Amino acid sequence: MAALRGFHMSQDIKKPVFGNAAAPEFVRVNGKLQVRDGIRVGFTRCFTCNNMCGLRYRVDEKTNTVTRVAGNPYCEVVSGGKPLPLNTPVEKAFEILTGDAGLEHRATVCGKGSSGPDSITDPRRVTQVLKRAGKRGENKWKTISYEQAVKEIVEGGNLFGEGHVDGLRKIRDLKTPARKGYPEFGTAANQLFATFNEEDTMRGGFYRRFITQAFGSVNLCTKHAYCGAAVGVGYSLGLAPEVAAGMCDVDWNNFEYAIFMGTSPGSSGASINRLGRAVADARVDRKVKYVCVDPILRGNVVNNTEARWQPILPGSDTAFLYGLVRTIFEEKLYLESFLRNPNEACAKKNGEINWTNATLLIDIKTQTPALAKDFGLGKDAQGVVAVDGKLVNAETAGPADLFVDGSFKKTDGSSVRLVSSLELLRKEALRYSMKEYSQRCGASVERMQEIAREFCSHNRRVVAVSNAGNNGADAIMSAWLLCILNSLAGSHDVKGGALYGNGAFMGFEGNYNLGEVAGAAEQTATMNVCFNAPYEDSTEYKEKVKAGKNPYPASHVYHPMNPGYVAGNAAEMFVALANKDPYPAKALINWRSNVLYSASSINSKVIDAVKDPKSLPLFVAIDAFINETNCYADYIIPDRVMYEEYACDRTWGNFNVCVVAGVPVVEPRTVVNKKGRHVCMEEFLFDCAAAMKLPGFGKGAIAKKDGGKADLLTYDDWYARYLSNVAEQCANLPKVTASDRKFAGLDRAMKMVSPRLTKAEAAKVEALLSRGGYYDEPERYNGNFMFNGGGKYLQFFNPAMPAIRHCYSGKPYPGVPVLDEPRFFNGDSWSKHWSKKDFPLLMSSFKPILRSNYSVAFAHCTEISPENFVQVHSATAKKLGLKKGDKVRIVSPNGTPAQGILYCDEGVAPGAVCIAHAYGHWAYGAEDRIVDGKKLPGIKARAGGVAVNHLVPYDPTRPGKVSALNDYWAAGNCRTGIPVRLEKI
Repeated sequence: MAALRGFHMSQDIKKPVFGNAAAPEFVRVNGKLQVRDGIRVGFTRCFTCNNMCGLRYRVDEKTNTVTRVAGNPYCEVVSGGKPLPLNTPVEKAFEILTGDAGLEHRATVCGKGSSGPDSITDPRRVTQVLKRAGKRGENKWKTISYEQAVKEIVEGGNLFGEGHVDGLRKIRDLKTPARKGYPEFGTAANQLFATFNEEDTMRGGFYRRFITQAFGSVNLCTKHAYCGAAVGVGYSLGLAPEVAAGMCDVDWNNFEYAIFMGTSPGSSGASINRLGRAVADARVDRKVKYVCVDPILRGNVVNNTEARWQPILPGSDTAFLYGLVRTIFEEKLYLESFLRNPNEACAKKNGEINWTNATLLIDIKTQTPALAKDFGLGKDAQGVVAVDGKLVNAETAGPADLFVDGSFKKTDGSSVRLVSSLELLRKEALRYSMKEYSQRCGASVERMQEIAREFCSHNRRVVAVSNAGNNGADAIMSAWLLCILNSLAGSHDVKGGALYGNGAFMGFEGNYNLGEVAGAAEQTATMNVCFNAPYEDSTEYKEKVKAGKNPYPASHVYHPMNPGYVAGNAAEMFVALANKDPYPAKALINWRSNVLYSASSINSKVIDAVKDPKSLPLFVAIDAFINETNCYADYIIPDRVMYEEYACDRTWGNFNVCVVAGVPVVEPRTVVNKKGRHVCMEEFLFDCAAAMKLPGFGKGAIAKKDGGKADLLTYDDWYARYLSNVAEQCANLPKVTASDRKFAGLDRAMKMVSPRLTKAEAAKVEALLSRGGYYDEPERYNGNFMFNGGGKYLQFFNPAMPAIRHCYSGKPYPGVPVLDEPRFFNGDSWSKHWSKKDFPLLMSSFKPILRSNYSVAFAHCTEISPENFVQVHSATAKKLGLKKGDKVRIVSPNGTPAQGILYCDEGVAPGAVCIAHAYGHWAYGAEDRIVDGKKLPGIKARAGGVAVNHLVPYDPTRPGKVSALNDYWAAGNCRTGIPVRLEKI
């Protein structure tokens, strides 16, 4: 269980069962702390999930092995929100972490983080360049030289005896249209598709530079839309009169009541290290109350505390939340004094820092805000409110009427019905009875009323929050309602309420201009293959209108809601690849991405297309592992793992300014090329760029702030300059001492960085690395508000929504959240195609503590958590004639059936089926593979459990032979509320 205590065990086994601990890295000599001989310590970044926490590491220099990792005490998210000040010397920080100093500044990592070093020495790790030696998916490989791979990938040829394959050089056609007659799709260079994990900002920026600016492809996609984009976009609808993305966090220090929707602090969410300790401290020290609303009971609801679990049916979040909103309206629990402020000036006069459009009057016919000029009250862009029943300019009014629905005369004599924003929401909340809400979500009327009353009885020190666990058909609407709940209670930016962190620094601008490329490929495309633009901008729409036809429905799913975020969807890219629509792919580069495993609703037809060289002529993977996506690749270029790479990223879950940073702490295990450099993503792209003479790489490729030029020739060139740009923004970096250098491993770290920077730049980067990043603690509160808060124009009716039309029906989107049945692309309800008789249960997935998409390569995680279960309520099992331990088949309407072991207890909502994500691998070392004629048998433990995402069915109403199941509004992938049935085997 050492992995659970925040450190990684030494592999030098002295006892077979226990006592297998490495000697301490520190010793005291004459009262002074000393690093043990042969040991190096310092700080870096964790990448065992996407939270990017700060780590401290211990390296055995003799074996080039990471033997211990734990939390960085300067990093907020691993120190329980009690980080050490940056001016604390590193030696002193390590002393504070000793047992004698107590637990106040204890810094830990989760089980995944402490198991991460397993990735370095994983027996199925790819360290050589591989080329497939059979058909795609046969798991037959041969090693080839790196130089041969680069040549074949760039130049193409009859590479596999299956016919000619175009190489990257020929694919980069910047003149021929990708699709003739459709200029929005740009040139044929866009037939290079590429995927990556954008959470790795620094390395990802280099990858993006090659794909989009140098090569010229618009088709670079990531995980956002199949992860949690719909939740982020939905929440943003309540924050401002636009469609953006955002989520709130909890003021852990002072909240009194919280609603955690589809998330479980300490079991999942934005840094379980931060949340777990924060919620435990709040339970014990302040006796706070909170409720976890989730189909499954997680470990953070503890007996003899004020924590509660509220089970609901998967996919029913909107019904539950509207039950709370209706109660708040019926019992007048909303904060009236806050909601009546129609503008910033009025809010400030009344001691508020935010204001809302609760009183703003909406033209019910046009679904747009009424304009002051139409009533002789002001200018074109100004709105109107009612004060004691009379219309007033919204920008100059004092406290205004909340609930308005009446007929008003314009200056031209015509009458118009105007309804206040809050009244529109109230009408929607009253559309269904509390009994109907209860029937839809499974929570009792009394329980919803109790939660609503509690939420509004803590003087604004409350928060309703989620973290993408409710990414289903109603994700947009439920997330919007979460933001609205915080508005009704007046908790945004309030001490103890919903807070918004101070973020991080990016490194693309500053001393070095890394964001621009001189002579970059001109990108004429206005849409990628995921149709990331409004339908009305398309050639299809314009041609139909020109011909006098009804332009609706569209022949594709378009993504008009924050298209740059939602429609950078790697899963939709694979759907487009399989359909060869809007144009066929000629090549795919897949770096550190596992779409075919991680995305829901990817079916066998997509995999068949990826396996077919006629659908995808060239597939290049860049990874340290053969995962479920790149197991179908033609070539695998080995890559670095997190302890072998540079790091400079944001974290999730921080309130303070937080940049987590690090450098390679061990020598990479990858093969060395003829230049003597370790092969990795960057080295491969450097050499492709050089062979093709692409812009943005080589001598003088980077513009400097002082007007000079810097080279971009090696792996270290990019990262030294990115770190310099970040460090330049950090105002309170500490002064580095000789002791800091020793205890933070800086001599080795700076050896790779210093030659590429000026002395002044290097000094700042050294300071950044000395603490494993920049963790500045700004002023937190300003009286009863957050110091960084204010200026928010919160929305109940969002005018940006009715301005969007659904690309199938042509109908405007709703201005307030709506409760509806889950619907397909063509508007049909799911139940019309998938009857409750055939599929009586609803499935939900969740993230377990010890698992992420790639943690299967961490031996300690798989040892402790070898498989998942099909979890149901005991009463559900009994009704189906099943019992705990039965082997069952899970069947969804058209998804891939799966088998698992049934687990029954009272901790699942009746009628729900809950399955943990990140199990059931068929690659990642779980597969038998043959390399150079030698069989490497699969590690069967990695195949344990159920792969839940392939159970999610596809949309039968979408055009094309292949489709995915999306939510109706944002078109993000659905993964909860899925109809299923269980069959005993």
